[in-house]
Amino acid sequence: FIENAIGGVVTRASEDLARWAAEATPEGYWTMPRQKRCVELGSGCGLVSGTLLKLGARVIATDLEELLPHLEYNLSLNAKDSSPGAGEAQALDWGSEDARLALQEKLGDGDAGTGKAEAVFSANCIYSHDAVDSFLRTIHAITGPETLALMCGVPVPSDSEETSYLDSFLGAAPSFFDCHLLHIPGGADKSGRSDGRPVDSESLGARLGRPYGLSAGAL
Repeated sequence: FIENAIGGVVTRASEDLARWAAEATPEGYWTMPRQKRCVELGSGCGLVSGTLLKLGARVIATDLEELLPHLEYNLSLNAKDSSPGAGEAQALDWGSEDARLALQEKLGDGDAGTGKAEAVFSANCIYSHDAVDSFLRTIHAITGPETLALMCGVPVPSDSEETSYLDSFLGAAPSFFDCHLLHIPGGADKSGRSDGRPVDSESLGARLGRPYGLSAGAL
């Protein structure tokens, strides 16, 4: 990860999530009736976590152990106006049950602790087929019926992929959650690709949407 500069780059997906947190929620959303407990998975530079700190939330920013020094420094820059202990970085290996339990325990601390986050953010976390199962297990471990979970930055399927990362995610998600496909009004109606070319008609997204008269790009 470090050799490839992963974790040291601010991505478009993290910018979009940070902007959503700052601009798409009502004023005071992250602080009323009390500070919301938020977790960012695969925090990298910590842009989303830093934004949430600025908005008054309590944040646990997570990533691999070797990325924590950079993450902790960036959090400190955005925590100057926050309440003591509002932001912290924690090592988290999605594939480790012990690491998931440690995060649950951290979320269980304090008067409002339940072991579950009130909001979970993840940008660019679906980067391989092998990562999908452990990513979903982690999300499942720290979320409850009232948790807001947002992810952004799933790679656009390429022509060379028989099974895309998105297909793997859509195929695995129902094993962990009740899943529903939603038609997004005003979204792309015939393409889910950034280059405008049609999505493979046999991709999982296309096959899931077909019974409902929806294209993969409109889901």
